Amino acid sequence: MKPKLDEIDWQILQHLRANARKTFVDIGKTLTISDATVYNRVKRLVRLGVIRRFTIEVDEAAAGHRTRGFILVNVEPGSVTEASKQICGIKGVSEVYEVHGSEDFIVMVEADNLRKLRPVILRLRKVPGVINTEFTPIFKTWKD
Repeated sequence: MKPKLDEIDWQILQHLRANARKTFVDIGKTLTISDATVYNRVKRLVRLGVIRRFTIEVDEAAAGHRTRGFILVNVEPGSVTEASKQICGIKGVSEVYEVHGSEDFIVMVEADNLRKLRPVILRLRKVPGVINTEFTPIFKTWKD
């Protein structure tokens, strides 16, 4: 059963998506409701599983990870689970998505530069079950 969200819930979610550090007081002032109401609604949204986690956005360049890209990965039939576990354990792999299309995984990788990213790609290619990879660098992010 899907939780029922009203317009206030959606507006709170919009504010938190834009800036998860925005205070409940500030959100309440903008929406002309009390900070206690915002608090109770956020608590409810967490309890219902609408809000799964609170996180941060990292400036990759400031953190020293200047080179990022995606590796499109194909694996042998039946090796998805084991390959995913090993791929997740590779240093430099930041995200792993199982997809169903022409690839089995889309893997985000990152390092200080291309020279340091090369061993990550080579290590991923050696994972048992991996039969094909294709690296696509990220030049610019237009929307996070």
